[in-house]
Amino acid sequence: MKIVGFIVAIVILLIVGLIMASKRIEKKDKGSLVEMEMTNPLPKEKQHLLAYGANLSLYRSESPRVLPVKVDHEELKEGLSSAWDISNPEEAAQILEWLLTEGHRAKYEPLLMALQAGQSFTQEEVGKSQECYKSAQDVMMKKLSFAKSDFDRVNTIAAWDFDRAVNIARWSYNVGYITEEQAWGYIERAADAARPIFQSWKDYFISFAFGRAIAYEGDIYDIIWDGKKLLGEADSIWNEFSIK
Repeated sequence: MKIVGFIVAIVILLIVGLIMASKRIEKKDKGSLVEMEMTNPLPKEKQHLLAYGANLSLYRSESPRVLPVKVDHEELKEGLSSAWDISNPEEAAQILEWLLTEGHRAKYEPLLMALQAGQSFTQEEVGKSQECYKSAQDVMMKKLSFAKSDFDRVNTIAAWDFDRAVNIARWSYNVGYITEEQAWGYIERAADAARPIFQSWKDYFISFAFGRAIAYEGDIYDIIWDGKKLLGEADSIWNEFSIK
């Protein structure tokens, strides 16, 4: 019994240590983001535009309030090349135009509407999209207290395209593929396209999550905590600015 008690005590100490270490890292990361925001201040109207890219910004531990990013520019170039086939200004412009005018929504929104209507598909027909879509709803209901009625309002994955467009514009500017003026042009177009579609940031997050689940066939668990911050923290960019 003494050995069992000793083991339990060690496990508890390890858990407490991991929690404290995690909090210290989170505090340090938040401090570095605040420092970057103070070094590269933007007027409120431009911060508002960047709010439409906040999902992916926070996922990558970047500030959603500035154009610069923390990651090394060579590493960023490599990421753009491997994930997006962007290696020059022409390819950056091509991808940005695709995201803004077509994106994954052109292909996958019919599937979203079919799933919402209760249609069922085999894995041979839709891959993991149906499974990930159902999992996304379960996770949002459990972790963010969303209701089924929240999902019923969202019949588009456009936020998945617009959020990525904002960030591709940021990254392309940071590595020199487009100018700052061009970056803001793309970001403003994404914001202007999103405003008429969504009634709230909650709807925008659901749309982004559905896009990640259906088009990317990805588990959304790793973006849930960013959604919780954006929707729940008083000082978040989404609680400072309206989606309209």
